[in-house]
Amino acid sequence: MRYWAAICIMLAHFAWQYGIYVSESNTAINAIKSITTFFPGVVIFFSISGFLIAASYERSKSRKDFFVKRVARMYPELWICTLVNLIVVCVLAYNLLDKSIITWLLTQVVGIANTPSCLDTFATGSINGALWTIFTEIQLYVVLGVTYNVLKKLSTKKWIVLLVFLAVCNVACDYAADAFGGAIAKLIERFFLTYAIWFFIGVFCYVKREAVIPALKKVIIPLLALYVVVKFVPVSIPGYYSNIAAGILCPFIVVGGGVIDYLRFAANATLHTEYSYTTG
Repeated sequence: MRYWAAICIMLAHFAWQYGIYVSESNTAINAIKSITTFFPGVVIFFSISGFLIAASYERSKSRKDFFVKRVARMYPELWICTLVNLIVVCVLAYNLLDKSIITWLLTQVVGIANTPSCLDTFATGSINGALWTIFTEIQLYVVLGVTYNVLKKLSTKKWIVLLVFLAVCNVACDYAADAFGGAIAKLIERFFLTYAIWFFIGVFCYVKREAVIPALKKVIIPLLALYVVVKFVPVSIPGYYSNIAAGILCPFIVVGGGVIDYLRFAANATLHTEYSYTTG
């Protein structure tokens, strides 16, 4: 699922960039856009991440152990990506570099993705755009690590209230980004509440897995049918990145559609392999 999501994100970005140079009616580009955005890869990643990271917390010896594992899981890969990025721009755009590359390096190594001002006009204008989710994931991991023990004790009704609140936050971020634009829109893009609905649906499915997973398995086909209707209905449904209806249905479909069978976290709490959004 995650390889499929990663490939869809890659091809969607390709179609977005290449689409600048071709007609809007280009059949091939439009087909790529339609296929790769039907199940939004970012939504899939965040929802699986919520499920897996909740499982990781329960396998951790303590909150400190959980955070140590998250740092060990994310930062070495991030630093390798940063080094590769630095080498590439030094080879291909050495004549454009100035002191802003140092600021970029210092922020990038802690997980804050950005493009140095000297490279704003180089290529697509974003030398590491794919890493924008790292900072958002870090925020979500911190929030989960601090609140998980409370979340685990919530009743299903209280979980529903929480998820409704997070859905409202997603829609509000969509309206706010359009209304204000500029720096505010950029902050919204990196703020954890914007995407928390997908992540915490995954957490909810893990916390309540004994009841939720069997129920999702029984209704997976109707959920898929409803999802298709939502995607094709000729009505504009609000929501940041994905319309909120699809953004709620997709995580339940992903988790209920087989993730739990493959990973078997419920039956095997001794599994030591660590997963996160960044894998795949």
